[in-house]
Amino acid sequence: MRAVLRAAATAGITVAALAFPVLAFPGLVVSAQAALASSSPVDITPSPSAPGTSTTFAVNCSSQTAAGNSTSATLIGTTLGLSEHIPMQASTHTNEFVATVVLPANIKPGTYQPDIDCSNGVTASAAFTVRAVPGLAPATGDGTTATSTDGRLTGIGVALLGAGAVSGAVLLIRRRLRTRA
Repeated sequence: MRAVLRAAATAGITVAALAFPVLAFPGLVVSAQAALASSSPVDITPSPSAPGTSTTFAVNCSSQTAAGNSTSATLIGTTLGLSEHIPMQASTHTNEFVATVVLPANIKPGTYQPDIDCSNGVTASAAFTVRAVPGLAPATGDGTTATSTDGRLTGIGVALLGAGAVSGAVLLIRRRLRTRA
């Protein structure tokens, strides 16, 4: 019986702890709902992007104020240096459309915010960043420790190997002579 009372008390305390912020601060719930409602219906990948790369724009044309389901969507590409109207393909989900474009090689680094118009009246946009493509990679070598093509380093290496072999042989001979004596 005590275990049941303890479990009920623990459950009551847990419910009270979870309900307290909602009851004490109702403005927090309204703020969270507003933040969720204002989230962008556009998803851009990759972001950041780079000149000359494929970038995918996906939009959800659903809206409480829109006139029903959308049958099409158009990406306005002029801000990106592309054609003005780029038709988007329907996704597997209702009111979702996708378009993949190759950013021009001469697009300047910066933040861009292309618009997307849906056939049901929804207009959406999302900011994404274009970063410059790095220049040539630094010349770090091909993994070898020396790039010299003349024989000086080779000769020094062979001489060191020979000196090591001679000193190893001398040590072995000295050790054998000591054990015989």
